[in-house]
Amino acid sequence: MYPIVRLAGNIAVSNVTELSAPYKLIYALTYQCQLKCSMCHIWKRKPLPELTSEEIREFFRRSNAFSWINLSGGEIFLRPDLPEIFNAIATSCKGLYLLNFPTNGFLTEVIVDAVTRIVQDRQFPKVLVTVSLDGPPELHDRIRSMPGSWDRAVDTYQRLRRLRSRGFNVYFGMTLQDANAHAFEEMVRSVGERIGDIHYGDFHVNLQHTSEHYYDNAGSSRLMDKQRVLDRLGAIETLRNRAGSGPVKYLEQRYQALASVYLLENRTPVACQALAASLFMDPAGTLYPCTIYNRPIGNIKDHGYCLGDLWNTGQRQSVRTEIRAGNCPQCWTPCEAYQSILANVVPIRKRSRL
Repeated sequence: MYPIVRLAGNIAVSNVTELSAPYKLIYALTYQCQLKCSMCHIWKRKPLPELTSEEIREFFRRSNAFSWINLSGGEIFLRPDLPEIFNAIATSCKGLYLLNFPTNGFLTEVIVDAVTRIVQDRQFPKVLVTVSLDGPPELHDRIRSMPGSWDRAVDTYQRLRRLRSRGFNVYFGMTLQDANAHAFEEMVRSVGERIGDIHYGDFHVNLQHTSEHYYDNAGSSRLMDKQRVLDRLGAIETLRNRAGSGPVKYLEQRYQALASVYLLENRTPVACQALAASLFMDPAGTLYPCTIYNRPIGNIKDHGYCLGDLWNTGQRQSVRTEIRAGNCPQCWTPCEAYQSILANVVPIRKRSRL
């Protein structure tokens, strides 16, 4: 079966009933990060004992039914064995359609070299990279607490976009927060002045969140001026609607449209797919529902690196019941939102007839 057909089939089934196994894995390879972002405290965390490349290979050998893998960090390019990890995924996950990951863009040469190899070798049908950018130069560098980080991120993006093809694309990713809610247009303009030929559709926007076990910023405040952020989201979406089409744009549009429900009502706008269509794994191999809900369900080391054994435990089923009932922190991060959007394409009133 073609990988894209398998992914489409899983999405279709998730609109009708709950999947028996996840098709998306969100995997934080490391919590190492050389930037000290104000909205994320991963850089403050004590290092976890990361799974080795051999353990990662064994995990994917025994747990290889994913259609979509989102690698995350920290900064994944701080792992010197990243090419081995890419190879482990490509070798074992033959049904994988989409591999995506963010980067802060700081290690330009390392990033461009690694991405060039996986794109030229066509290791994966579809690869998407997001380079984090949170404003024009001075604001971005202040948020990220690293002088020169804006220049490096834009240089990384510029070099990666030369690799664009049917199987590869690169975007900027902006975390919308009180500090930069006003700065979207100025950010786009500053990038255009540096590299030219830039469009609003080249920028993806997500919302700042807090998390005990992932961002490690539970003591930080959430978005304070929600109405201001909501107004800015509307303005950004108006600008972005002028360019592009396709599945990525559809997800972006739905994400931003439903963000108003999250911001105004403090709830996840659609039925969440955490521990149904997707799950989150931390660098040590501990599984969680998502990046936000601090309810570990076990570690893959204790289950022979086999996701299937852990997935069928009472703990996973119990936490999934909590999520269905809405007894979780409620969030709207793209990591969790996109598969939930895709599982709610069929209106509720029509599902009851299926």
